[in-house]
Amino acid sequence: MKQVLLLSITLIASIILFSEIKEVLGMASEEEEIIILIQTATSPEDHLKIADYYDKQAQKDEEKARFYASMSDSYANRDKPLIGLAKYYSDQSKKYMEMAQGYKNLATEHRKMAGQEMQR
Repeated sequence: MKQVLLLSITLIASIILFSEIKEVLGMASEEEEIIILIQTATSPEDHLKIADYYDKQAQKDEEKARFYASMSDSYANRDKPLIGLAKYYSDQSKKYMEMAQGYKNLATEHRKMAGQEMQR
């Protein structure tokens, strides 16, 4: 039984690690572009691109939050619950939901800026 648990934890950790590496490699150029765009944004289109980027980030964080909430439920609902791990993943889920909300707020602000630029 312990071997199955250890194998499961190792598999889950590997999946998370590889998904993070994939995101880092794929996002580097997009993140560099957004950093430059934030520094130079003057048009409504610029601000809408930034808002779209933040929307994508919010969606990714919401997906992670749901995954971590599922992990929490899995640990809590075992025959022998692992409460410490359930709490850890529950806390992680909450953090990702907070980050997602922050990204949504940033997207909203950039949409407002785009609207202000259109009125000029």
